[in-house]
Amino acid sequence: MLKPDRTKIVQLMRVAVENLRQESAFSSRPGPPPDLLRVFPFLPDDVEGIYTQKTGEGFGVWFRLKDGRIFDSRGQPSEPDPACYGETGPQ
Repeated sequence: MLKPDRTKIVQLMRVAVENLRQESAFSSRPGPPPDLLRVFPFLPDDVEGIYTQKTGEGFGVWFRLKDGRIFDSRGQPSEPDPACYGETGPQ
């Protein structure tokens, strides 16, 4: 598991929100464009680490919270078993 600092976590969350905007995932929803708290049910300070690979799904970004829950880059809950995940890049 990668352990980026808070600044990097916020940056990853912002990129994920921007990707959702570009995919028009929010085009059918009324109201303002999504922000971090509308997409992710957690705060950057809740993140313990980042996974960049998941068995059966390949590369991506998954946020592991300090309470053990894991969420994908769309803010959806994901498999909590750490054995399902890996990472690439500097630690």
